[in-house]
Amino acid sequence: MKALSDALEITSNNIANLNTVGFKGDKSFTTLLRSEIKDSGLPAEIGRTINRSIRTDSSINYSNGDMLSTGRSLDVAIRGEGFLSIDTPNGERYTRNGNMHLDANLMLRTADGNPVLGVSGRPIMLPGIGEVHISDDGGVYQDGEEVDRLKIVVFQDRSQLEKEGDALFVSKGGAKPAISSDAVVRSGYLEGANVNAVKSMVEMIGIMRHFEAIQKSVSHEMNDMNNKVIERLGRS
Repeated sequence: MKALSDALEITSNNIANLNTVGFKGDKSFTTLLRSEIKDSGLPAEIGRTINRSIRTDSSINYSNGDMLSTGRSLDVAIRGEGFLSIDTPNGERYTRNGNMHLDANLMLRTADGNPVLGVSGRPIMLPGIGEVHISDDGGVYQDGEEVDRLKIVVFQDRSQLEKEGDALFVSKGGAKPAISSDAVVRSGYLEGANVNAVKSMVEMIGIMRHFEAIQKSVSHEMNDMNNKVIERLGRS
């Protein structure tokens, strides 16, 4: 029941983020854990027992979400692998949410206000007011002149990434990303969540029914046990 409760929480979070730009859904799965217990207080012939418990884990689904047309020159969607690099109060983080804007100082920032990093590792600053365009290879242009390039990175082992909030990722264990050389950037688009609403709802209903079935079985077993105890106490 605990495992199913955890799986329900994972699926519910996917559904709750259907409209979160750049959100990557989680896949839930259960693991049978076996641990050998040695109890010196038991007779030698039964001194070994196997304790089984079921735990629910999850893995991140990195497949592409649908491209959503916005028409804004500062909105970008990355096709294939790759993450935008941003500067946060907690250090460098990575995201697929390409909803960006310019602040009063002409610094490029995310919707959450975090500076967007260029390939130099510094926040991208525009020299003045003018028409901004982002090319397919991540170049940031103003009035036809390249100002900087988006720092788009890839990880050789994406299992080293973990979520931080709804659309941010952090590298754990000190894993260093590499600058992507073939990232495809689409200006005027955002990447939607890669969660299938219908599939997730069906999955959630299935989990709930399974949970209820086990709950009824446990309740029935406990009632039967109580009846037997009462019956034996009555006899004594």
